[in-house]
Amino acid sequence: MIERATGWTHPWSEFELEPDDGSVPFVSVPPAPLDPAALRGMFAQHPTGIAAICAEAEGSPHGMVATSFSVGASFDPPLVLFSAHAGSRTWPRLAAARRLGVSVLAETNAAAVRRLASRRGDRFEGVGITRSRDGAVFVAGARLWLECRLVSQQPLGDHTLVVLEVLGASSLEDAVPLVYHDGQVVIAGSQ
Repeated sequence: MIERATGWTHPWSEFELEPDDGSVPFVSVPPAPLDPAALRGMFAQHPTGIAAICAEAEGSPHGMVATSFSVGASFDPPLVLFSAHAGSRTWPRLAAARRLGVSVLAETNAAAVRRLASRRGDRFEGVGITRSRDGAVFVAGARLWLECRLVSQQPLGDHTLVVLEVLGASSLEDAVPLVYHDGQVVIAGSQ
């Protein structure tokens, strides 16, 4: 029996005995952990891009980091999505903004990730930013900028699934992407 607590150690599936009839073998997949920290650790094994979701709200820039950001939810219209923690104090401010800036972060932004994800102080201290006329805020040096509007938000478990429509875009193709993998910020292609 697999332990379903904090000590969950990412067990690998075990194949059952090969069937005598030559068909595809069955596999026994261990149960997913119930402990949120262990589950986060398991999900962190899947590399994802890191995006800063930012906007001007109440006269100053606000932002958050999303490692759940996904492009291509739809191509017509162009839609992207991410999830925000249900307890986030930043997301409600961003959700009320007219436009949101999504900056898919690059190698040059590696030092800024912790600052942008911080829950204390000025998240933008020492981070170069720019704004669109409609209030989207972008991080300088990012690989991709998307100016978006909120389409929908749906509570799901302890998060809110957010869908954004892409209204404007700019790409810096030669910028090396940052990736979130195994709980760390990694420069894509390096290990």
